[in-house]
This record gives sequence, C-alpha cells and structure tokens, in this order.
Amino acid sequence: MPQHFQALALLSTTVYFAGLVYLKLAATAMPPLSGRRPWRLTRALLRSRVWLAGAAIVAVGAGVQAAALTRLTLLQAQPMLLAGLAVLVVLTVPLLGERLTLREWGCVVLLAAATALFAGAAKGVQYQEGRDAPERLVIAVAALSILVSAVSFLACDLARKGTHARPLTGVALAISVGVLTGTAELMLKGAGGLAAHLGDLVEAPYLYLFALTAPLALGQLQIALQRSRLVIVGLVATATAKTYLLLVGGLLFQEPWPVPSTTRFMPAVALSVLAVAAVPHHESAHALKETDDRRTTPAASGVDDEAPVERHAAAAGPGRYPRDPHPAGRLPLLRPHR
Repeated sequence: MPQHFQALALLSTTVYFAGLVYLKLAATAMPPLSGRRPWRLTRALLRSRVWLAGAAIVAVGAGVQAAALTRLTLLQAQPMLLAGLAVLVVLTVPLLGERLTLREWGCVVLLAAATALFAGAAKGVQYQEGRDAPERLVIAVAALSILVSAVSFLACDLARKGTHARPLTGVALAISVGVLTGTAELMLKGAGGLAAHLGDLVEAPYLYLFALTAPLALGQLQIALQRSRLVIVGLVATATAKTYLLLVGGLLFQEPWPVPSTTRFMPAVALSVLAVAAVPHHESAHALKETDDRRTTPAASGVDDEAPVERHAAAAGPGRYPRDPHPAGRLPLLRPHR
C-alpha cells in the first residue's frame, strides 16, 4: 500500500478541518443565514474575507484528497480520512473551547473504533483502478443525493420551534451537509481516474457535478456552523460523507470488495452509522446554562455585549435559529476578524 498516498489522505482531512475553523469564525460575524434566501446567503459569504480564506483552505484539502485517491482505493483511504477527526477534536475542544457531553464523547470513541476496524480491513488490499461508471448512472446518483439533501435541509430550515424549545445540536443539518460533501468527493474520485486523459475528463460529468455540489455543500455547511458547535457538525458531516463515499463510490466504480476482511469491514460501517445516530439531537441543559452565564457576564469574556454577532442573534428571534452554546465570537484563543 503506497504509504505516501495514505499520508496525503490524512493531510487532506487535516487541512479541511483547519479551513472549517475559519468558516466557524466567519459565521459569528454574519447575519442569520437561511437556505430560503440563497442570494442573501451568497452575498454574506462572498463579502467575508475570513470565509473566503476558509473556503480556499477547504478547497486545498479537497485537492489533496483527490490526489490521494488517484492511487488509493476508497477502503485504503477510509481509515486515514476518519483518523483526521482527531485533529478536529484538538482544534475544537482545547483551542476553540467547545465541549462534548459524555454521550458525545462516546460517539467519538465509536468512530475511533470504526477507524481501527477499517484500517484492519484495508490490510493486504492492493490498489486497482476502478471502472469508469456510466454517465447516466453518475448523474442519477448525484441528482438523487442533491434532492434528498435539499429536501431534508429545507425541512430543517422551515421547521418552526417553540420559544422554549431546546436548541438543536445540528445533527440533521450536518447529515445533509455530509451527503452533499460525499457526493462532491465522489465526483472528485471519478475525475481523478480520468486525470491522465484530458479529453475524457472534459466530456465526463464529474467536474460539472462537482461544481454544482461543492458550493451547495459549503452553503449548507456555513448555515450549520452558525447554528451549532463545530465539533458536532464536523464529526457528523465527516462520518456521513466518508461512509457515503465508501459505500456508494465502491459500488459506482466497482472497486474490489474486501471479501477476506468482511468481518471487520461490516462492523466498521455499522459503528460509523451508529456513531452518527447516537449523537444527541438537542443541547444539554448544562451547555445552555453555561451559555446564559457567559452572555450575562460580558466583562468576564472581554467582548462587548453589543457586538454585531449578538445583535444578529437577537434579530433572529428565539427558537428560529437555535443558539450555539459555544459561540465562536467568544472563543478563548481565537477571535474572528470584524
């Protein structure tokens, strides 16, 4: 197994999570974002220098991942792509000051166990070039994924919450982002297989579908980051995207099935799904109390209580935009550019 391409896969997810930190910081200085107002969302994103920097870093991570997948099967890349979640936890918990509940830590442990099982299943697997999928099938898979993601995301966006409803952790939004992200990565995988044949690459639908799904994924991701903790959005979206990429991509490109390692492969998939399903959908009472304490003591945080992010949150109204119990505008070590 080419070790340097495995290193590229790990590097890609590390760069990606570094970009997410910038996107999270940009979210705190933006007005309330909504999928029902796509033009307003686009303007808010393109006018933010912090967001543009973060999007550029995310794009670099996607490029590195595409390069890694040119010489790795999806199964060989899977443990490295999931191992990068350790970087996400380091960036969000010690650095950004976000916290995880005991149940959420349990989900992290499940993903770590899934990563170890995927690594075991990938041992002895030799790289083989997958077959080029039929164009109609590629388009159908992408269209179905976009439709499912858009409908689920808009359903979350339109859902009316009561004034006293407990804020959501953003699991549903993150799953929607993960499906779109996985679809975009699927297109990169297909494009990577045609990189040596420029004419075929231009004629194939991969780059065009990537150009459609990637901006949609970034827009939905930004909305999710504004409403929820980065650690939860990152964990759920990444686990969803990589599992989607592995299963759908393996079937679409007819990659070899790990028959000798099925006893590890299937439990690894099951643990990945279980980890996403087990993430709480509502914020804990302790997290909400901590948020209220922070907001009632502005002097302790060193942030003006009339900062734009607070006025934006107030304008959103209670319940419509569930508050992030760990707003990045009050991060202990990082602050957004105003």
